[in-house]
Amino acid sequence: MAKKSFVIQELTFFLIFTLLFSTVAKPAFSFYDVDLTHPNQTFDFAEKSGIITFLPELYENPVKRYVVFGSGSISDVRSAAHNLIYEISSKNDFFSVGVFSQNDILNLKLKGYTVIEDFPLEFDSLSQSNTNMVAHEGSKIGKVLGSDYVYQKYNYTGRGVTIGIVDTGTDFSNPDIRDSLARDKNNIPIMIDADGQGLVLTNATFIANINDKGIIKNYTTTIPKNITANVYVNSKGVFLNLNKNGKGTDVQVFNSMYPKGGGGPVITGTSSNDYKIGKNNRNFIISKSGIYHFGVIYESVLQGQSSRLQLVPVLVVDSKIAGLYDTIISDMSDSWKDFTRFDTSLGGNPNYDFDFTDETPITLGNGKEFLIYNSNKDGKLDYSAGTIGARVLDVYGVVGKSSTIDKKIGATNRTLLSPFDSKGNYFGIMYDFQGHGTSTAASITSKGAEKYDIYGNTTKFTLRGVAPGAEIVPIKALWFGDAVYGWLWAAGFNQEKNTWIFEGKPRVDIISNSWGISTFPILQSVPGLDMQSLLLSALEVPGSLNKNYPGILVVSSAGNAGHGYGTLGTPDAAPYALTVGAVTNNVYIGSGSFKNQPRFGNSTYFSGDVAGFSSRGPGLVGDPKPDLMGIGEYSFTPISVTKYNKNATDPFALFGGTSMAAPLVAGSAAVLMESLKQKGEQYNTFRIENILMSTATDLENDPFTQGAGLVNVTNAINFVKGKDETFIVYNNASYSNIKKILDVPIKALNSSSIGLERFQLNNKSFSETSWFGGRLLPGERTSATFTIENPTNKTLEIKITPKTLKLIKKSQYDDTTVVNLKDPLLNKSGVFRPNYLPLENVKDRLDLLSFFQKSKPIPDDASLMVLNLNFPFSEFLNASSKMYAADIEISSLYLYDWDDKNKDGKQTYTELSMVNRGGSWGTVQELRVSEPNSKIKHVPLVGVYPVPTRYSYWQGDTKKNSTSMDYTISASYYKKENWNDIWLNSNDIQVAPHSSVHVMATLVVPLDSQPGVYQGFLSVKDDLHEVNVPVSFGVLKKLQPKDLPTVLKGSKNGNILYGTGYIGGAFDMANRYNAGDWRQYYFDVQDRTINTVSLNISWENKDTNLSVFV
Repeated sequence: MAKKSFVIQELTFFLIFTLLFSTVAKPAFSFYDVDLTHPNQTFDFAEKSGIITFLPELYENPVKRYVVFGSGSISDVRSAAHNLIYEISSKNDFFSVGVFSQNDILNLKLKGYTVIEDFPLEFDSLSQSNTNMVAHEGSKIGKVLGSDYVYQKYNYTGRGVTIGIVDTGTDFSNPDIRDSLARDKNNIPIMIDADGQGLVLTNATFIANINDKGIIKNYTTTIPKNITANVYVNSKGVFLNLNKNGKGTDVQVFNSMYPKGGGGPVITGTSSNDYKIGKNNRNFIISKSGIYHFGVIYESVLQGQSSRLQLVPVLVVDSKIAGLYDTIISDMSDSWKDFTRFDTSLGGNPNYDFDFTDETPITLGNGKEFLIYNSNKDGKLDYSAGTIGARVLDVYGVVGKSSTIDKKIGATNRTLLSPFDSKGNYFGIMYDFQGHGTSTAASITSKGAEKYDIYGNTTKFTLRGVAPGAEIVPIKALWFGDAVYGWLWAAGFNQEKNTWIFEGKPRVDIISNSWGISTFPILQSVPGLDMQSLLLSALEVPGSLNKNYPGILVVSSAGNAGHGYGTLGTPDAAPYALTVGAVTNNVYIGSGSFKNQPRFGNSTYFSGDVAGFSSRGPGLVGDPKPDLMGIGEYSFTPISVTKYNKNATDPFALFGGTSMAAPLVAGSAAVLMESLKQKGEQYNTFRIENILMSTATDLENDPFTQGAGLVNVTNAINFVKGKDETFIVYNNASYSNIKKILDVPIKALNSSSIGLERFQLNNKSFSETSWFGGRLLPGERTSATFTIENPTNKTLEIKITPKTLKLIKKSQYDDTTVVNLKDPLLNKSGVFRPNYLPLENVKDRLDLLSFFQKSKPIPDDASLMVLNLNFPFSEFLNASSKMYAADIEISSLYLYDWDDKNKDGKQTYTELSMVNRGGSWGTVQELRVSEPNSKIKHVPLVGVYPVPTRYSYWQGDTKKNSTSMDYTISASYYKKENWNDIWLNSNDIQVAPHSSVHVMATLVVPLDSQPGVYQGFLSVKDDLHEVNVPVSFGVLKKLQPKDLPTVLKGSKNGNILYGTGYIGGAFDMANRYNAGDWRQYYFDVQDRTINTVSLNISWENKDTNLSVFV
């Protein structure tokens, strides 16, 4: 029988280790249904178009993006790079991202440098289109998080607050989010593409013969040099001469998918169709210079698991002043025909008109920068190709390679292009490659004005975001090497030559990151202490990057690598950033792939429990993470209006993951900021975090799972308004304790190499709600002064108690699954129900009589229930398979509230309300339910669902039937008990109206403490409000003298959720690299002459596999 935990027998020296079976980097894309396998996404870059023809281009030595780092001189990399995108160096080491040929990479490897191909960021979402969706409820976000209440009572919507969404791009075509696009004082959109994906070349030029009276005639003289062709007039109108007597015209097109797409960053296409620009010689599109610019937008967007090509012909003219190009006209009608040419239900077999005269001109600032199209004039948009006016980073030197800004760092040094070239040769566009960035933005700013047929029965519902009055600045960053540029730009820095100059004011108030990097070993650093995490922490701290820099709030998704501990990625583990985990919201039940599936039950009622996929802390520093929780499993959001198939109806989708949770917290912060501004109260980033964490709703979980709890907008505004006895709590020690650890790797960085005036955490202390006590030896103590701030008109009677979650009951049940069971009401082929087990049957059998005794399964005082499903590794993985991990099977875990309405004692899915579920491709499943006694109104019922078919790690679903498997269900119940490690100078205090009181807390590490990280809470409460302050500290192990072994003995403490002497079997072979269960240890090395470590590790259970990092 596989065990949930694995005891470490002996350990000589190491930093972190985990139970880990998958060592192959997994794709960034995630899925809702843990019970099903899914195909890999495919990219077809050879898709043919009726607008332009692309010839195959062969490269003997193609260039790609690479990350190069190591010890030595950065000059070696500078000389080899075709374009050096980014570089950081210290005295002896460097880190860089650039474009290199294969020969150059080989030479760099021979010099001993570490070289990895740059990789896309992993976006922490779980998304699905609305095809055939049937749901029971559109959204409960506003109700669960409290934003509906503050809107109705105070009209707070996040007005005046700008949020930068670092993501896949944002599509603003949906009317619900269109007006949320941030604009400057000239009404020009504020957008940046740090990937360089949105560059549009319009350098094909056509000369016209226009006389002084404004009449156009045929051009009969020799075509000037650098002009592509002429403009001609005939009885049918005025045309750009692209056909050239059947030869066609070569048009340079920027390849937005480079380096993933074929060819180089610029590909050549041939257009053989003359484009109409006028109806006659007097009625035509005006160009004051007589030189018309032409180009083609080249976009590839994801449709399900494959890509779809979008091509848009564009005309650029100088409509007012000769030589000053100001107007863009896009042929959206032909683009739509081209996009839908393979789908006869949407048009098919297109009849292109190659006509610009029937399209809408766009000038920056006119508010019509959106490339949208309504094909059938029914008032509903059908198609979107993005928004014109983005500032695009010229990553590959396409525009600026002829000019050199700084020879030391590349030809263009990542030139940030203007949104629209006044000479007419290019412009920038913002579009969403994957749909992810649009959903993250919509979860914040959807106006809730549009109505969507979510039920599929013509009943219309609205989808309102948490802060519909906030503004969005889209910051596209798909690659690891590009996010830093986007952050610094958003923070108010401009790159001038090789230096970042602070312009005096950040461009956004909040940055929202819904992505992370799980494969941290390839970066040779650990999450939280890597360069990106260090910079992210510095972005939060006033004065860290410039003496006048005020700091900006950075909200990061925790990641989807749970349910194991220590599964935060980079930069989600940044200590000063606001890290957000996910909770459930069962609105999705009955929709999409969840429809008519008995295992999901028949109710959307339950919400607010920790999602099984949500990544957990602690951070590698030892600090308590995540900080807050938001809804992530799942809700509906508006999406792009583009219709991909005949079944597409209203533009909405089901969205989730911590990718949703993070922007919901960012939006909650925006609402809080609006209320503080209205009150005239000054604030910094730490103040915002402290208010949100002090007003969160307790989920009765441990700090490394929930942080302070679920964000609660109503409570946050109650604090600002001084209502309902709402107070906040913060301390003066955490910032300095964390800073002491971060200062070491920050000092190793050369801030001038990044181009920053400074890269140093402010020596001034900032208050934080969470208390990180630092890293201590057994017997040592540390103190913190806590401030309790009362904004109300009432004296508050407050009690402070250190608390920690302790096990009060655990029971288990052994059985064997029965496969392919049917629900009596759903006799559909391939649809099966779980094996049902009343929770009262999960108990220890002490004697024969206990089999027949009825008992209440959940203790009255239990605040948290944790259900685990374990099965032997031999049942999970067929070791006799010819290829390792090619034959796997699992069962997933469910908990229901069963209302036996007809009292027949037989379960049907219509009587079941799913409370929570857990599932991963590993041997241990877990689900958690907070306050189970008050939450479950009827019979608690466990479901064990055998996935019907077997799975291959390498090929996906094998289509082979699963077989029965032995399993163990364990039910563990916890409650908060007093924590004796913390002493207070006062447990009961009074806080007068509009005043603050200070309380001293002292943490004493017990002498018998084993090395590792420990956690608990400070409960600060009065009759109406409670603050759960997350607390953590690390215990150091002092090394023995040189050449003597330092031994750590593992031990299993089953009374707590996170033990330091064991790891749980939380691996997931179909998830990201860091999915597993991690533990970390710190060693006090006094002898600085020690320069070598020898590790010897042993453990129980032959099927266990550990990965260790020092």
